[in-house]
Amino acid sequence: MPRLFQEHKLRPVTLLDGLWNFAFLGDMDVDDVDITSIKCDSYMPVPACFDAMPQYAGKRGLVAYRKEIYLDEAARHRLVFDTVHHWGRVLFDGTVLHDHVGGFTQFTVDLPQSAPGSHELVVLVDNRLDYDHSPLHLDYFDWYHYGGISGSVSLHHLPESWIDRVTITVDDLTSRNMTMSIRYGTIKAQTLPLSIAIDDHFIIDEEVALSEGNGVLNYHFNLPEAALWSPNDPHLHMAAVQLGTDDLYERFGIRKVEAKQGQILINGEPQLLLGFNRHQSHPQFGYTIPQNIDYSDLMLLRDMGCNFIRGSHYPQTRSFLDLCDELGFMMWVESIGWGHTVGHLTDPHFVNAQHAHIAEMIAMSENHPSIILWGILNEGYSYDEKTTPTYAALLGQIREEDPTRPVTYACNYPFTDAHLDLVDVVSINQYPGWYQGELEDVPQLIDDFINYVDEHGQADKPIIISEIGAGAIYGWRDSHHTRWSEGYQSALLETVIKHLFFDRDRVCGLAIWQYHDIRTTQLARMALARPRDFNNKGVLDEYRRPKEAYQVVKRLFTELNSK
Repeated sequence: MPRLFQEHKLRPVTLLDGLWNFAFLGDMDVDDVDITSIKCDSYMPVPACFDAMPQYAGKRGLVAYRKEIYLDEAARHRLVFDTVHHWGRVLFDGTVLHDHVGGFTQFTVDLPQSAPGSHELVVLVDNRLDYDHSPLHLDYFDWYHYGGISGSVSLHHLPESWIDRVTITVDDLTSRNMTMSIRYGTIKAQTLPLSIAIDDHFIIDEEVALSEGNGVLNYHFNLPEAALWSPNDPHLHMAAVQLGTDDLYERFGIRKVEAKQGQILINGEPQLLLGFNRHQSHPQFGYTIPQNIDYSDLMLLRDMGCNFIRGSHYPQTRSFLDLCDELGFMMWVESIGWGHTVGHLTDPHFVNAQHAHIAEMIAMSENHPSIILWGILNEGYSYDEKTTPTYAALLGQIREEDPTRPVTYACNYPFTDAHLDLVDVVSINQYPGWYQGELEDVPQLIDDFINYVDEHGQADKPIIISEIGAGAIYGWRDSHHTRWSEGYQSALLETVIKHLFFDRDRVCGLAIWQYHDIRTTQLARMALARPRDFNNKGVLDEYRRPKEAYQVVKRLFTELNSK
């Protein structure tokens, strides 16, 4: 989906979106594919999830995308893929250039030096759930794994020296002291002009000596008059960096996030996080949600009084984060995962894939001020101490690559969790009144797990209830208020919100499960607990039609916001 601002003005960029030639190859081993024999007998839009299309709905297998691209000169070119699900192989003129594991994150592929003219680009994409091939996507995850080239593809013409990435961090909020790190590449050592402008005001204008290969330029500066970003006043700034004949525009906000004394602070102000878990999905579009639906979702969340979104359970698109930056939503962004076992969490194949995935997640989203929390490994087997090295390593990686944000993971074993000492924010997934006990038991069950966490060494940390809720079938209204009725869901959420925020004040955040219904796994053991093959715990259905609970949440969140 398009960004809200132009990232390059000097660098020539060609958007490759549109209809690509397409073939469904089915149950084939990718290494057995003869590229020359593929008959692309149909078309597929890019970006799109092919298995959300009527003719391929629910199909899994290997597919081929083919497109002719034109290079105007024998120069350095780079392909940028916003997202490919779940596994992709990129071939250029029949030569394999890159294999990528895991969806939801952006990656790049540099093309070999080639003569001007037309060339063939082929992308093989596999949406099968194969642990050996793609360990980040497992068949039991409680959401449907759509496949295809689900994000934009663009062709970048790179000069001899180019900008790879710009990272902007706040060193001191009061003085607005900032650090900008510019990662660059160059095919030869040379001296080039560098300029940095913030909101059209130049702060750096000098010559820099570049060493051959890849390097980093660090600059420190202050912006004493710059406005801060906050949820109630989301000011944004634009950094324009030009190195020789290349450029990069990066939008950012100035703010500080802290987790201390049981609170999450932004710019020193405690925040009450009120919101939902939201999947980036739609039954007609899969993961490739049109921007107007993203925007409409945020308007509905705002109407309910929300200021907080947990992106479940994978990195969110940059275009969605752009909107959150603009509108002042606070985001929790996490790496892909759900219910990983001890076997997964002690397997180097899985752990290495997570490390690579987390690095891409941070690289593509680090400058978004709306992101206030990084998360990992939703509902993993965190009760087993054999998984401690993996939790420590992944959380440590995030802290090393981005020390400016608190880290967390959603734990659904609050009475036995072995790793809560590793996080800055304790996040708990529990379903009292749904999977545990009855409606009248909800307050006591909430107290039990919160009190246990506090009594076992975490009393000084913020607590977020990161999942809680009940299923309801849209339109099912039953005078008995039984489970799966809209009335039961409404009653449970009213009980939860009132107890968490009106009866006590230990919790600083709530992410209700969930914003809208989602298509889920087709495994029989899961589907039998998921009517319609949907997780029906949304307060809106999959087409964003509100259930009764929508008005309950709106009434209570509005009251809390007015306190």
